[in-house]
Amino acid sequence: MKIGLLCSLLAVSVSVAGADEIQIQSAGASSVITVGGLYTNANYNGWDITVVAGSNFSPSLTPYGLDLSVLANCTSGNCLTNPLDVFYTAQGFTQVVPALGFQTTYSSTQTGAGNTKAITWADSTNTLFGGGIPAVPADHLGTVGSFSAPGGFGTVSGGPSEGASAYSLTIEEIFNASSGVTSFSANGNLTAAPVPVPASLALLASGLLGVVLLQRRSRRTDLQ
Repeated sequence: MKIGLLCSLLAVSVSVAGADEIQIQSAGASSVITVGGLYTNANYNGWDITVVAGSNFSPSLTPYGLDLSVLANCTSGNCLTNPLDVFYTAQGFTQVVPALGFQTTYSSTQTGAGNTKAITWADSTNTLFGGGIPAVPADHLGTVGSFSAPGGFGTVSGGPSEGASAYSLTIEEIFNASSGVTSFSANGNLTAAPVPVPASLALLASGLLGVVLLQRRSRRTDLQ
């Protein structure tokens, strides 16, 4: 099942628009940075992890800007007392996104005791991991969770406007195992929320449709 999930994740993580990196941190272990969308480690400070990340269709952010999927298993030792932080970042985004226009979605299933959450942010200097780790930066886009139940799902919109110049995006997923055997299967993504059609444009569209219908009725009357 794990192999099937990994293959599915890789299938949606093949198009990367610019520099991107994964960073993994856990107290008591050195941080690991790897370029690209896949990282695995059977014993990272006691965590057995598989990380798949991608920035499909960037920098247009359609259907999403960042996607980060993590399988994290804790059995004993350091992982029971030290959280696991997984970061994914990419730069070169240029789409203009209005204030509150970003959308963070996060879902997780778990066994055992623990919790997880996702945090997203932007950086107008277009720097990988820009904004600082692990502090939540000024350009905070959203936080979803934490989830401690067997399954959790949430979506939140937020953030300042971006796009005056190229910018980077970062998503962080945090995992805490508190007792026994704890396993997480989580997926987070960051998108540009759909821009609503202004009321004036909607009214104009309705007016044009009305004109077209009237013209058709007039032509039918003339033919009769």
